[in-house]
Amino acid sequence: MELSSRQQKILAAVVEHYIATGEPAGSKMLCDSLDFTVSPATVRNEMSELEEMGYLEKPHTSAGRIPSPRGYRLYVDELMEQPQDTGEEDPSLQSMMQTKVRELDRLIQEAGRLISSLTNYASVAVTPAMTQISIRQFEIIAVDKMNFVIVVVTDSGTVKNKMVRTMADVSKDEAELLTYVLNQTLTGLPLSHITAERFDIVRRAAGLSALLAPVAEYLAELIEELSDQKVFLEGTNKLLRFPEYRDMHKAQVLLDYMEDDRRHLLPATRKIDGIQFFIGPENGENPLSDTSAIYAKYDIGKIGQGVIGIVGPTRMDYAKLSAQLSRFAKGLNKLIAETFLDEKDGDR
Repeated sequence: MELSSRQQKILAAVVEHYIATGEPAGSKMLCDSLDFTVSPATVRNEMSELEEMGYLEKPHTSAGRIPSPRGYRLYVDELMEQPQDTGEEDPSLQSMMQTKVRELDRLIQEAGRLISSLTNYASVAVTPAMTQISIRQFEIIAVDKMNFVIVVVTDSGTVKNKMVRTMADVSKDEAELLTYVLNQTLTGLPLSHITAERFDIVRRAAGLSALLAPVAEYLAELIEELSDQKVFLEGTNKLLRFPEYRDMHKAQVLLDYMEDDRRHLLPATRKIDGIQFFIGPENGENPLSDTSAIYAKYDIGKIGQGVIGIVGPTRMDYAKLSAQLSRFAKGLNKLIAETFLDEKDGDR
């Protein structure tokens, strides 16, 4: 059943009143705030219908109404005044540009910390699955004839290294040959293309060497690690300032759930298009069902997309926060392009 124009305006007024005050909306108060003339009795009847349709709820201790998750969803989808896109980027990222962060994971973590500070909400920053990232350079550094440091530099600026020990002595010439073959054979390829068959080419070109096995093992570990999305959670203590979490038991259950396994915070859909809202029960049957999350995507050229967002009570200013997050994501896209991508990768 579609809502009438009057019901839509009343629902929007209830949502905006509750967001601003945290108090249920009564019929008399709504009459004073609506931009059309209507009696309190008519407003009460309309609110009762909205409650029957599942858009409003009536707290036990009040005669007023508050929005339900369904009411919030209709509000953000159809009734919320969409903020104008000024084309401006969030200036707060300028300070991050000065730090010259060259590792993507650290940059995304810092971005999550910054958006939490700016909004006063908990933040979630998710790195992309890096299956399309490629290795820029290999280096094998000999400590002695049986101990070596394998250094791998990716095209996202990530530097990984591991100390390995061989089962037999390896000469300097063998180590240099293997380094050369790795750089000639495996660099510039997406990680998903570094298969067992591809490594066989390395094995045939480098010849039998005690270094082959630990290098192959480390590459497998590295591919698994980089293909796994990392979830950074910042500012969870900020949730305690909201009256919804004054119940310390309820707050502790939520915080424990968020901290224990951050994968709970991955968006319900891995593909975020623009700004996306997850309201109340849309987060699943868990402690997050009383929260809302707003996510925006960011791009890393051909490598893929990650998401950054905020989490808080369902009573949040969706219009203001989504506009702020959108500007921030645009600035983050620009920062990533300038830091990690060459010009052709940044043009999307």
